Amino acid sequence: MSPLFTPAVAALGALLLTGCAAASPQGGAAQAPQAMAGNGATPERACFRLSSIRNQKIVDRNTVLFRTSVGPQDVFRLTTRHSCLSTGVSDPLVLIPSGGSDLICDRLDLDLQVATPIGATPCLVQEIRKLTPAEVAALPAGERP
Repeated sequence: MSPLFTPAVAALGALLLTGCAAASPQGGAAQAPQAMAGNGATPERACFRLSSIRNQKIVDRNTVLFRTSVGPQDVFRLTTRHSCLSTGVSDPLVLIPSGGSDLICDRLDLDLQVATPIGATPCLVQEIRKLTPAEVAALPAGERP
């Protein structure tokens, strides 16, 4: 027997292979988020393109709503971690895709900044999610994008 191949090394190799097999997508425990969405475990992922934004409405210092051209009821809510949004119209939002594509599916896909006369102030995005048709219908007229 070679000094490099011992029973302990063989057992460690078998353990590593077992761990890799358990973590593979074909394993029963690891499912794609889209597959789990049907059973209520994970909400279905909704995406939009920055180029599809047709209107926006800053609701408060932490919330902005975007209407996209995907459909008339497609409204996405973006919330920030800190009160960095201005409810005034003088400070426009700067939306920069962070993944090389303008497809936004998650908070990490977007860098948000507020443009001011002295430069841009970054905002930390906490959540981006698509509103349900019922949530869109329940928006007050002054908050609709």
